[in-house]
Amino acid sequence: MSVILEDEEGVIKGVHHYLYKRYPLERLEREILNLLKEKGSLPLSAIWRSFDCHLWEVCTALNRLKKRGLLVEFDSKSADYQSL
Repeated sequence: MSVILEDEEGVIKGVHHYLYKRYPLERLEREILNLLKEKGSLPLSAIWRSFDCHLWEVCTALNRLKKRGLLVEFDSKSADYQSL
């Protein structure tokens, strides 16, 4: 399956020497959903730190989940950061 990555974040989507491997997006989607079920609402930075992958991979997985109606994005609250 080929994934087209839109440049919504303005982030270079190339190889970093320490992150050469890629995280399979389908697996990342499942693991993000499991993380959110376990921890509840989380800011993007907390989700990203939970996985050994590029930021754009997390953003892509979140956008795909959002387009399928599996999650909803909203402004974070200070309580979202206190559980970190």
